[in-house]
Amino acid sequence: MKVYKNDDNAIIINAIKHGDDAVIKAFYKKHLPRIISYVLKNSGETEDARDIFQDAMVLVFEKIKANKLQINCALGTYVYGICKYLWLNRLRRMGKTEINDAAFVKLEDPISNAEEMIDKAEKKSLIQKYLLKLGTGCQEILLMFFGGYSLREIAKEKDFTEGYTRKRKFACQKQLMKLTANDPVFKEFKIASNY
Repeated sequence: MKVYKNDDNAIIINAIKHGDDAVIKAFYKKHLPRIISYVLKNSGETEDARDIFQDAMVLVFEKIKANKLQINCALGTYVYGICKYLWLNRLRRMGKTEINDAAFVKLEDPISNAEEMIDKAEKKSLIQKYLLKLGTGCQEILLMFFGGYSLREIAKEKDFTEGYTRKRKFACQKQLMKLTANDPVFKEFKIASNY
């Protein structure tokens, strides 16, 4: 059994931070076949595996860029765990729940907060999808609000009264929630949160 070294992670993380394509490509070449194998053994296709791997890498890149990646296992193992979780979620949404877990090598180190991170990313993606369907005015107000602006700051920026801004934000949020409420992914989140 190969024991990972923190130096291995540091090299890869540093390469990602600095856009070192050679190291990133080597990481893809080393770890993508394992993901393809897992997905193929669990009702998927090679393209599904590539999509899942890319989604996992985007999540990892975002965490690295924000200096929020804290793991106690090899980065490849961490990415594999994220891919497995993403694929299981996709299968569950498609109504295919039989999983060949023999294809999954148990992790010795837990993947810290991976499920929570993925759920947040999926929720964020869902909100962004429907945010784009709102009018420009609502998009601007909600993006500012989600970006941390106070109602007072939004009112000043948009040259509105604070009372009008509050009403407008509430109406925009209500419209956004109405759009997302009928989405099957949103319904899946509601069901999962009841467990």
